[in-house]
Amino acid sequence: MYKRKTVDCYAIESNCGYGWGIECNCEDLKDAKIQLKTYRENVNYPVRIKKWREKIQEEA
Repeated sequence: MYKRKTVDCYAIESNCGYGWGIECNCEDLKDAKIQLKTYRENVNYPVRIKKWREKIQEEA
């Protein structure tokens, strides 16, 4: 049986004029989309979802 070696991570990033910075981390893509919508309704600067993968730590 296949076992994933990575986990997907999502964050909301914003750019207030000083470069992209993380505003909050999200549990999954659905949560990230909800947070993105909320940020876009309340701020005037660019906001995006950033996705990356992290290795799952194997227990010895």
